[in-house]
Amino acid sequence: MDYGTLRVATPDGQIREYPITAPTVLIGRADANQVVIDHVSVSRRHAQLVIESGKVTIEDLGSGTGTFVGSQRLPANTPSLVESGQSIRFGDTEARFTFSESLAPSDPNAPPSDREAEQTIGVALTSPSQPVAAGSPTTATVNIQNRGTVVDELSIAIVDLPEGWAKVSRPTLSLVPGARDEITVVIQPPKDSTAAAGEYPFFVAVTSKVNGREVRSLGKLTVRAFEGFRIALEPQRAKRDFKVAATNSGNVTIQVALSATDEAREFGYAFDHDQVELAPGEQKLIGLAVKPKSSKLFGPASSRPFRVEARQGASGTPVTADGQLLIKPPLQPYKWPVIALLALLVLGGIAFAIMHLAGGGDDKAAPEVTPTTAPTASVAAVQPTATPTGLYAGGKGIIQNSDANPPTNDNCLAVRSAASRDGTQILGRLCTGEKVSIKAGPTNEGGFVWWQIEGPNALTGWAAEKDASGATPFIVPAP
Repeated sequence: MDYGTLRVATPDGQIREYPITAPTVLIGRADANQVVIDHVSVSRRHAQLVIESGKVTIEDLGSGTGTFVGSQRLPANTPSLVESGQSIRFGDTEARFTFSESLAPSDPNAPPSDREAEQTIGVALTSPSQPVAAGSPTTATVNIQNRGTVVDELSIAIVDLPEGWAKVSRPTLSLVPGARDEITVVIQPPKDSTAAAGEYPFFVAVTSKVNGREVRSLGKLTVRAFEGFRIALEPQRAKRDFKVAATNSGNVTIQVALSATDEAREFGYAFDHDQVELAPGEQKLIGLAVKPKSSKLFGPASSRPFRVEARQGASGTPVTADGQLLIKPPLQPYKWPVIALLALLVLGGIAFAIMHLAGGGDDKAAPEVTPTTAPTASVAAVQPTATPTGLYAGGKGIIQNSDANPPTNDNCLAVRSAASRDGTQILGRLCTGEKVSIKAGPTNEGGFVWWQIEGPNALTGWAAEKDASGATPFIVPAP
């Protein structure tokens, strides 16, 4: 049964109307009450409203902030009479009760208050009863009444929720005098970091076309928390310095711990920060230096894998990113012929100096020193430096018979982590026309002749010189 409406205004100026459909109504902040006023000044079980024989009584139930009729505070647990439209206060919130037309007092000369005379629209909003998961829909209901004396066309809008979150089932509504109707509001926050976890107060605003007045009712939406984050290495392959890009794709702030490891445990790792706090949607770049624990003077260049892990909490599932460390010993095999030549030149120079000093005391014998074998030995040491033919360590090569096959280029020559096709990792591919440096080799394995090469972008690994038949060359000497 429709007994009337309790209109409540909070200190921030928001107004909400509660249809009274029972003769006895509990009022307070707790959800179990028939009228729930969510304000800090209202007790959980604040007051009781009773309608009997056309009269309204209000009883304070021992609230901390008191119940007032007009300016008079009511004694606890004592019902007091309230006139229709008279001011009532629950703590810091102000309320007025208005009878429905069927139960209104029969005195036609009883003047309504100024606020009642102006108010021709009744609005009551029922918010979603449970928190909603981001990405999932929930609903709120709006009960609207035309209290005016003419047919009114009403427009309904949702205010203070992010754009795109809410959709009103009927944005416009036409009501005859005294009629009520109910509309549904579907609310769906997106499942991304823009829908931060927490409470979102919002309003339903109903505007009259007849007099242009707007009535608002306050509601709230609670979005549940969800977590998610990812990491990536920039670049994926380098000689020492990397950046870890950590991104929070959830809707709550998280703490992430970073660590790194490699299978052989041969590297040391130094992060700028190994603990990172990320707000929803935030990305941070953390510096990472990777170094071998022991350095090698001799050996070929190579790429060694390692892995970075990011973990939220001690028991969280780790998120990983893989990288490669480029290792280039100072004395690589392709440099050895040059080093040997320099050593011979130095030895030859020392020998020449010794021979010259040995004959320097006899001026007459000086002319005879010049044709000695020391210069001859020095010249002879230089003569074997003629350029080798074919492919050789320290030389250059060009890729042939490896045409590109976009977008994967899987027809190009494979560069592998070791001189074998079995169980080795393909580090990259080189196509026809690309130039390479020969680092080491040759090595025979699996019916192929293998060379260690370095191509564009420091791609270093082992590649086959020819196909299995030996008829089609893949690497030829550079002119």
